[in-house]
Amino acid sequence: MVIPYQCLVARNSPTPNGSDWIIVGASGSRIVIQSHNGAISTWPEQHAQSRDQEDDGAQERPGKRIRLEQPKEQKSNFSSLVLSNDGQYLVGVTGEDKTIRVFQIDRQNHLRQLSERCMSRRPSSITLTSDDSTILCADKFGDVYALPLLPSPDDDKVEQSETPAIEQPEEKEWLPSATALTVHSGRNRKTLEEQLKQKAKGPAKSKEPMRFKHDLLLGHVSMLTDIVCTKVDGRSYIITADRDEHIRISRGQPQAHIIEGFCFGHEAFISRLCLTPSGRLVSGGGDEHLFVWNWQNYYLSEKLSIKHSVWAYLETLPGQSYLGYLSYESFKIAISGIWNLPSSEPNRIGEEIVVACEGIPALFRFFTTGIGLRVSGGTYIPLSGNALDVAVMGILPASSTMVVSIDNIHKPGSTTEAREDKVSRLQIFSQQQDGQWQEDASMEDALKSFADQGLDEQVERASDDGKAVRDMLYNMENLRKRPGAED
Repeated sequence: MVIPYQCLVARNSPTPNGSDWIIVGASGSRIVIQSHNGAISTWPEQHAQSRDQEDDGAQERPGKRIRLEQPKEQKSNFSSLVLSNDGQYLVGVTGEDKTIRVFQIDRQNHLRQLSERCMSRRPSSITLTSDDSTILCADKFGDVYALPLLPSPDDDKVEQSETPAIEQPEEKEWLPSATALTVHSGRNRKTLEEQLKQKAKGPAKSKEPMRFKHDLLLGHVSMLTDIVCTKVDGRSYIITADRDEHIRISRGQPQAHIIEGFCFGHEAFISRLCLTPSGRLVSGGGDEHLFVWNWQNYYLSEKLSIKHSVWAYLETLPGQSYLGYLSYESFKIAISGIWNLPSSEPNRIGEEIVVACEGIPALFRFFTTGIGLRVSGGTYIPLSGNALDVAVMGILPASSTMVVSIDNIHKPGSTTEAREDKVSRLQIFSQQQDGQWQEDASMEDALKSFADQGLDEQVERASDDGKAVRDMLYNMENLRKRPGAED
């Protein structure tokens, strides 16, 4: 089984007859890209047959499938993809090796890797500045770094010359002072066991210095979960969110150390930030509500109960299998994505957003106005599986297409149970004149080859009944603090 696309991004280039578009998806450690003319390429490039094999292809057994294997050196899964504003570059993060990779997209829409830079801490979110010159990287340690999108050859020389090797003194072997005979409580005994396990692993390895140009801009005291940047009246801002319910507004470079203010109100972790075209900030995470902010003045415009919308949708499903063992009070959600959607009415004031929740087979629609967030008609878009990511493409001047990545491995509504039926990894919707979204069979045919591409080797490496794939697809709920964790 081909694993789903955990990341999707799209680029649109308007033309008089519509638009030229490309869509990019990450399936495990493989990137697949398709253009409007149907051409498909992958990274790492699949091992093609030799010309002799192609010439003798008619003599081979019909339907023979060549086993494609990925290079041994590339086994990290992509956790994030970002396209540059001009559509010429793609930035991807591979989580296991903490590496930021920059690709160039040529005229044939092939990917050519330009650089790979390993961060000292695992990146949790990345974005690009408005001029496409700088990558802003937020990591799980709470720091934000700035890296040039296209490093110059002199950058590495400068960094290496500024970080000379320092001979470290030999450290003495550490031994815990307590023993099993002197520990009398269960809690202390458990602590001693952890210390002995850590000692058995040996001394901690020192982190490799980042030998490339980078600037530390700002830091939180908690894990960062998302980062966005914007420019207002000629001044740039960096907006960051963390696990400890904080949204911080900082100035952009070179004054990122200046904190303009905070947006307080969340009571659980924040997982996603979204800036609307009108300049409002929408945030969500483990709370029961979406929050809409006037972030320049640091006050909350409105709250909307996303939990109520999700619960109402699940109640409409046959058998209510998702809610059989839950009460409304104990039901919790974790927002995994917030996206802007273009309006089908050019003169309409406001903008539409769509929200995905982890492990929920639907998207939830809301409409922003000048005074806050309002529920739009329809309220939700049912899906054939759990929503993983969304990419929006403008196909015609008066219409748009929304491509939704579907989890084809787990049952709808579950993040652990394997599904038995087969389903496409993509669902495509087109916006109608009345503003509603309907499935588009023609675009499903156009993207069928894209939907079939990806990695099927990854599932074989997933141990513990697919735990590796599950951890790659679902990690928002892990941000929720356990009872007593604050103490």
